[in-house]
Amino acid sequence: MFEEFLSNGSLAAVLLMVYTGNVMMEALRRDRLDPRGINSPLIIKHPVSALFMFASIPCAIWPAIYIGLYSGWVAGVISWFVLQIVGAIATIVLGMRGPALGFHSWIHRITAACIVFPTGYYLSVSSLLA
Repeated sequence: MFEEFLSNGSLAAVLLMVYTGNVMMEALRRDRLDPRGINSPLIIKHPVSALFMFASIPCAIWPAIYIGLYSGWVAGVISWFVLQIVGAIATIVLGMRGPALGFHSWIHRITAACIVFPTGYYLSVSSLLA
């Protein structure tokens, strides 16, 4: 079912966008829970972060559309469900929800997400156009 995507698509693009989507959704969740920024990193409150968070919204659906363009709409729907589940499990395993848990701090997570989501978009669009 996913042979066409695996042979012609970019798995790195999908992984980068899923990572970004999960980090940004968790940042938005933290922003809603802590509106004054007392227990959240201040990078979440910065206006530029809001722009990056808004620009990363398509990271929730674009990987599934991207896979679907290669392997059909059924594969796209299945991959969306699988990516949502895997992303949620990765969020828990990597400790993105716990305070000071995980393999890197919140500042590093958000900075990395701001860097990799345009890279994910670029890899996906360039492989479609090639």
